[in-house]
Amino acid sequence: MLAPELIDRIRDRSNIREVIAESVKLERRGRSYIGLCPFHGEKTPSFHVHEDRGFYHCFGCQASGDVIKFVMEIEGLTFIEAVRRLGERAGIEVKDDLSDQEQKQRRAQKQREDELYNVGAVAAQFFEQMLREHPDRAFAEEELERRGLSLAGPEAEILRSFRVGYAPPGWDGLTQHLARSGINPRAAETAGLIVPRRQGSGHYDRFRHRLMFAVHDLHGRIVAFSGRALRPRADDSSEEPPAKYINSPESPVYRKRETVFGLFQARAALRSGQPAILVEGNFDVLSLHARGVRSAVAPLGTAFTVDQARLVRRFTTDVVVLFDGDSAGKKATRAAREPCLEAGLRARVARLPTGKDPDDFVRSEGPAQLEAVVARAPGMLDYLIAESLDGALLHGDSQAVAAKIQEVTDLIAQETDPTVRALAEQHADRLAERLGITDARTFRALKQKIARAMASPGSKSGRPPLPTQARPGSAAPTFSPGSVEAHTLGALLDFPELLADREVQEFLPHMNGDLALAIAVLARAKENPDSVNFHETLAKMPEPLRPFARARLAAPVHQTAEVARRELLGNLRKLLQAEHSRMARSTQADIERARLEGNLEQELSLLKSLEERARARHGSSS
Repeated sequence: MLAPELIDRIRDRSNIREVIAESVKLERRGRSYIGLCPFHGEKTPSFHVHEDRGFYHCFGCQASGDVIKFVMEIEGLTFIEAVRRLGERAGIEVKDDLSDQEQKQRRAQKQREDELYNVGAVAAQFFEQMLREHPDRAFAEEELERRGLSLAGPEAEILRSFRVGYAPPGWDGLTQHLARSGINPRAAETAGLIVPRRQGSGHYDRFRHRLMFAVHDLHGRIVAFSGRALRPRADDSSEEPPAKYINSPESPVYRKRETVFGLFQARAALRSGQPAILVEGNFDVLSLHARGVRSAVAPLGTAFTVDQARLVRRFTTDVVVLFDGDSAGKKATRAAREPCLEAGLRARVARLPTGKDPDDFVRSEGPAQLEAVVARAPGMLDYLIAESLDGALLHGDSQAVAAKIQEVTDLIAQETDPTVRALAEQHADRLAERLGITDARTFRALKQKIARAMASPGSKSGRPPLPTQARPGSAAPTFSPGSVEAHTLGALLDFPELLADREVQEFLPHMNGDLALAIAVLARAKENPDSVNFHETLAKMPEPLRPFARARLAAPVHQTAEVARRELLGNLRKLLQAEHSRMARSTQADIERARLEGNLEQELSLLKSLEERARARHGSSS
């Protein structure tokens, strides 16, 4: 548990403009900064950052928040991870409520992890250097060129971003390089880069004569490697062919089930609204990225797991499964459904021709055709139903028909997306057509069975419901931005010091509803003679007003207090007049009710009250 004071200190010490400027080009405009939103694709800047108040807001996708929220969204971190990241950046040690012994253990663990990250960085530099300089680098270049990739081509930047390199054929090239670099051999062994010799002392390289891919975590740190076998050298005396891929073993910084290859490189594309394209292999990811399909990611030598799905969901709720078109690819596609449901991912399935993988397809057909395949991808449930019924010729076999119906209804019962589950009629029609069901009685029974499956949603299993929109953290304002109330609150948010204006103060007691509550919150915050804590102020405002207030704090409209004061007074007068009119209508209704009831005394009292309010409003006296 982190102390609130520590979180506030880190937030205050983290300049939001400087943090955001590391990933967004910002230009000064008025009292705030503006740039292209990193969370959705746009050509006209609508992303505002207010440096002093510590808020950002996009008027395009409604993404908004403070510096901690930005780091969470941009890097896919949890709240505590983002606070730690900012704390390290600001030079503030983040301590939990731990004992001295526990803190000592955590520091030791962090030191070991940092050592492993350093080992990965040094090894990646070595492999990259070998791809440029080693006499046998042509074997690696040949494999890249076979895939239409070249270090000298336009895709060179992508190869560098994935830290593609070459592990030389010798037994200890990397081992010696790490020793010369001062790397502890025990750390290199823990990282899985070197292996103890079976006889005698010393180590040898795990990866030899292979094309190397670095595996990054979400922070961009290298946590593992994957090495692909290359064409044998002339002096290779091995009797058996090597394994096509060798991957790093798990370590304290690398857990295969919790790592997604290419996700670090795909973050920007996913944040812009593109769906994650889930492929099987490293080369599929690399090949797609090199041809402009930058949202491709892959599990690492394992079936797609719930942990991996949750990592993807940090950046998007939409995923397109694009596994190979063979039987193994179809099996892996079926297995991917459960992790997607558990993580709350909305999954679709794109089909490739049998025998083709995404790398083959994009090289032969081009990225435009691949994107067309992705765009046509049906939902996971539709795909699985179609696959279940594919080739079903079951006319007259009642047991086989019943089994198919049960198979499909089981698929429907597991579905969590309410918009998909609502299509019971279409599923029934499809089943009836494919299974040869023609009589009305059997069809009614079929529809009832599917309806029962629809009535037992998979969401009861504790899975998160699918959101109604893909953009995480966005919220549409319920406080109308164009209303008089909004303009009134906006002027006060632009210049809170206007609350001390004597003419403004005369109107404030007449405000009501959420606007009155918001003004009261702002007034209490302004009692601090030093400054207004806008983060606390925003948290205390009525919920319906927060989206508007958050946007206005990031992008003030008025450049001077005088202009804001003129508009504020004009709007306060409009609100007061509207309140008087409302009260007059209410009193007139009460007068009419008293007249109908024959209550003359109450009617006269109400008339007198109405007259007095009218005189007071017009500045006259009785």
